[in-house]
Amino acid sequence: MIFLSLGSNLGNRFENIRKAIAGLSVFFDCKITSHIIETEAILPENAPPDWNIPYLNAVIVGDSHCSPFELLSKLKNIERKMGRNTDISDWSPRAIDIDIISYYNQPINSDRLVLPHKEVGRREFLQYLLREVGYPLQNDMLNNTSYRPMNHFVLDPKIVGIVNVTPDSFSDGGQYIDADKAEAQVRKIYAEGAHIVELGPQTTKPGYVEVPPSEEIDRLSGVLERCSDIDCIGVDTYFDDVVKFAIEKHNVKWINDQNAALNHDTIKLIADKNVKLVTMLHGMDMSWISGRIKVLTHFGVPLENIIIDPGIGFGKTKYQNIEMIQNCKRMKEIGCEVLLGHSRKSFMEVFSNFPASHRDIETLAVSSFADDAEVDYIRVHNVQDHMRFFVAKYFMNQDCLIKTTSPLKEVC
Repeated sequence: MIFLSLGSNLGNRFENIRKAIAGLSVFFDCKITSHIIETEAILPENAPPDWNIPYLNAVIVGDSHCSPFELLSKLKNIERKMGRNTDISDWSPRAIDIDIISYYNQPINSDRLVLPHKEVGRREFLQYLLREVGYPLQNDMLNNTSYRPMNHFVLDPKIVGIVNVTPDSFSDGGQYIDADKAEAQVRKIYAEGAHIVELGPQTTKPGYVEVPPSEEIDRLSGVLERCSDIDCIGVDTYFDDVVKFAIEKHNVKWINDQNAALNHDTIKLIADKNVKLVTMLHGMDMSWISGRIKVLTHFGVPLENIIIDPGIGFGKTKYQNIEMIQNCKRMKEIGCEVLLGHSRKSFMEVFSNFPASHRDIETLAVSSFADDAEVDYIRVHNVQDHMRFFVAKYFMNQDCLIKTTSPLKEVC
């Protein structure tokens, strides 16, 4: 087997690793992907302070028909395409770094490539990940279990974290209406592993009073300005003016359109800016989805940028919501990614007596079901607990990849 390591500490680090793995798939058949760990940057003396950015790191295992040197060239090509500047120091921050750790146990010692990678014996974080995926470490490395990463993450499911910049949202209304508090929450859930941090400038709870686009823009302006350095911000809005404001004046990568009524010029703008678009199903008529996708693709939005949301709580009874969740996997057959926005919602009153702000355990249970149904995105209020849960679930689902020096003895 071939073992590769991947690291990123610039931009949307999760997306960088995901894009790199997708690029590798053309010539590398990935069999195993480790979970993601966050580690401190390893820097030389007198390195510039702005190089001190934590890395996300992963290891993947698979096969390739490429020779070792062909593989190395292809990896370097992916790095260049993703913006890595090879003319500056190897210690500098980068969107992606891909290294060959081992190639079918074949030793190589040349100016271009040394295998096994010389850092295996020096980097505890690398040993930590290699142990996880069954790399044949030496006993002293295998038994060294004292290392602890800064944080643990998984790539899938992709978690969308909610920050409502409203005074009246059903679960957290008023907590983040202040721009400083909203910024702090955005940075918190970004650090906790959110793939997208979605800002909600208007509540859509039952009986809500709609505020105009100008009010949404006022609520968004301060936090978008403060968080311009974060490369994974989304906005939940169905107003054309707000969409244009968000993606023309700010670094917004994601629009969640609950009404599916954006005008054609706005859809074209979304397509031109390569922004992801979530479109929501109201009621139970699944046939509506195909028509909506035709409209979006006609105006230039690629299929891979369209995300279908079954619309939990929108025009459905509590039991219809449960039925819709149970049928999420059917939506995958359409060919788009699927998002489930179920966090703390009122359908849980069927099986929970807790108020909305205390329904994170119930939300986790539904999120686990959604993950088993291969839902791509889960949209939740509590990102940290979800990431902790899915990291634990990932490890429990591994098929004895973690090797130990003490084999399990049979019980007679």
